[in-house]
Amino acid sequence: MKLKVKISGFTIAELLITLGIIGIVAAITLPTLIQNNKNKEVETKLRKIYSIMNQAILISEKDNGPKEYWSYCDFGELTNMENPSECKQHFDKYILPYIKYAKTEEFTTAGRYNIAIYFSDGSVLIGKMHPNLVDYYYYPNGKNFKKDEFIKVNDDGTHVREMCGTTFFAFEFSPILNDTNSKFHYRKAFEPYKRDIKELTVEELTGNNQYACKKNANYKLWCTALIQLNGWKIPKDYPFKVK
Repeated sequence: MKLKVKISGFTIAELLITLGIIGIVAAITLPTLIQNNKNKEVETKLRKIYSIMNQAILISEKDNGPKEYWSYCDFGELTNMENPSECKQHFDKYILPYIKYAKTEEFTTAGRYNIAIYFSDGSVLIGKMHPNLVDYYYYPNGKNFKKDEFIKVNDDGTHVREMCGTTFFAFEFSPILNDTNSKFHYRKAFEPYKRDIKELTVEELTGNNQYACKKNANYKLWCTALIQLNGWKIPKDYPFKVK
């Protein structure tokens, strides 16, 4: 006696419904997974550049003396960019010999000397000179860096850094300045931008300030400090989607 086995299958309608459900679930979860992966990439590179630069400065001090006595551009060099020798010398002497990089590129924005340092992992670090200090802006994904769009200048002359905290992150090197506004930088090396911070708290970093890490702030320079304060992890309530 032969047993008849009945094999049941899906109908086309059932398959379409199943595929539709899978598609909906994927559409909901995939962007979150992609963003989480991007967050991890940015977190890793922020920790990496922080370590690279601080190690470089530490080694440079052995050759060039304490960082508090290093030379910077004077105001004349900054405003006359035809021959910015002192500006370039700062990087050539104190920084570039102590890091591994692929290439460099010099350019100016808003009357200030800048140098773009390209790394083999695709990231870019911008050094922007001021008297007695260097502002650094780090692009974890160098494809986001466009020197012509680095700083937006409004019609009234004010500067806006719309993508700070999203495509690039602010650091500062100013170990010389010893005042209330610079207390988190004085005698320190390469640090997240903390100028004008009174107390290093989440409330301060996301509060009502032009530098705060919030959507309606002009500069958003404190976003790096906010991530560092969270253990170099992008907070769950971070106001921007990093790129």
